[in-house]
Amino acid sequence: MSESEKWRTALATERFRFSIRVASLTVLPSYKGGVFRGAFGSVFRSIVCATRASDCQNCLVRTQCLYAVLFEPHAPPDHLDAHKFRYAPSPYVLNPPLTKREAFRPGETLDFELVLIGRAVDALPYFVYTFMEMGKRGLGRERGRYDLRSVDVLRNGAPAQVYDGGTKTLISFAPGLNPISFPADEKCSRVTLEFLTPLRLKVKGDLVTRLTFPLFFERLAHRLTLLAAFYGRDGEAPDLAPLLALAQEVSVDEDRLHWYDWERYSARQQSAMKLGGLRGKITFSGDLGPFMPFLRLGTEVNVGQGTSFGLGRFEIG
Repeated sequence: MSESEKWRTALATERFRFSIRVASLTVLPSYKGGVFRGAFGSVFRSIVCATRASDCQNCLVRTQCLYAVLFEPHAPPDHLDAHKFRYAPSPYVLNPPLTKREAFRPGETLDFELVLIGRAVDALPYFVYTFMEMGKRGLGRERGRYDLRSVDVLRNGAPAQVYDGGTKTLISFAPGLNPISFPADEKCSRVTLEFLTPLRLKVKGDLVTRLTFPLFFERLAHRLTLLAAFYGRDGEAPDLAPLLALAQEVSVDEDRLHWYDWERYSARQQSAMKLGGLRGKITFSGDLGPFMPFLRLGTEVNVGQGTSFGLGRFEIG
């Protein structure tokens, strides 16, 4: 089994597309990740919280609580570096609609995507029910209501329905894995990444404004390794350290990235947060064949800060 096949087996993900129909005037910000993530967290907690405690840290059932597992996950206690993490990375990525439109009228539709990682795939019914409830309670400053029309699982670019909004039924589906290794990738010497949402990386506390491949791959490798360790099969992942040295030989061929600023309000922290990052396209050149499977994995799980509400989402051009 190749290294990329080992990774695909170790780190299972499923991508779902949610389609909603607007029922009343809905006004959303230009970047919608914060609104979707904030509303989702609030509604999800109200659905699954058994004790109604205000603080999850000292809750008697936090180790079994699905809200804590998804929104305030801790590193497994047997992990070598568990003491270094206040929270583990979340086992989901909520990719909001990419449109910059802010006003949506009854009858219009919106799509967004949800990526579930490892055992979080089993929680899909909770996600579906939560988004149904969000539609009843309202979204955005106008508390716009919507109906959840359908949910599709996306495999190799082809959708297969797993929830029918007309009958309000979940449809069983067999777990599967999208391939991350293709024969043509082995000789790849040039690749373009397009960042659809802001990429936020920090070095020594400062936000990165000029991206290099070694830095990008280091952060991607770190994220993949943590996700595989915390949520992967058997809690193990192949070592990516040999590729970190090889990444030094990959250079920037063309940089068309720009800075994009946006702001979200955190109900948990009771404050507004500025979360700008890099958007646009960047082209790298060099011996990229060994990196391609991991770049493809990265398109599923995003990279950098704020991945749970859709930041750091990119596509391979």
